[in-house]
Amino acid sequence: MNAKERLIFPLDFSRLDEARQWVKRLRDVVGVFKIGLELYTSAGPAALEMVRQESEADIFLDLKLHDIPTTMAQATRAASRHGVDFLTVHLLAGREAVKKCVEAAEGGMKVIGVTILTSHTRADLMEVGYSPELSRDISEAVRRLASLAYRTGCFGIVCSGKEVPQVKEAFPHLRTIVPGVRPEWAADPGDQVRVTTPAEAVRAGADYLVIGRPIREAKDPVGAAEKILDEIEEALRPQDG
Repeated sequence: MNAKERLIFPLDFSRLDEARQWVKRLRDVVGVFKIGLELYTSAGPAALEMVRQESEADIFLDLKLHDIPTTMAQATRAASRHGVDFLTVHLLAGREAVKKCVEAAEGGMKVIGVTILTSHTRADLMEVGYSPELSRDISEAVRRLASLAYRTGCFGIVCSGKEVPQVKEAFPHLRTIVPGVRPEWAADPGDQVRVTTPAEAVRAGADYLVIGRPIREAKDPVGAAEKILDEIEEALRPQDG
């Protein structure tokens, strides 16, 4: 994949017209547009159609499905019939639910398993009942969930850039989608705590990078995206020595 195909921009807006403006602005520098809970709850399938109308980018429907197996499978089938390219499901839903989603996907739609959210800290995991062992070592928790994704046939997983090397070593064919990516020149990471730069993530083996705020909050969003693409391309070049 080239740098543009690896760049995912989240359409984190509540209004369809505002999301449309961003798709028009960034369609020449972004390979995938991500539609999450905010926009999908507000606009529904019309948001998917808008991206198709305004760009040639892939559509990433980031709903993080987590329910009983039958409900998740039915939602997966419905998403694939809307022409979605990627759909996220929570791996914590368990083997049966994730497997049913993979089996329900139609038209080449790819199921992506969500591991541990990049906003989560060790204390968060302890509070929700993770064992002390896994709370101390988030990368091990991610690796176990990546194993489930691999065994159920997921196309890839969502994880922090810090966990990518371990995942790629164990499951080299599992694609990694990395949020919490911040260029060194960008503002503070907000609610993300396990962050990496674009170059660090790519060199670690990340396949896709989800980058929103550094582009959205820049004075020149297109210029910021181009700067990120340059950093990705540089990281993809073979390193001397």
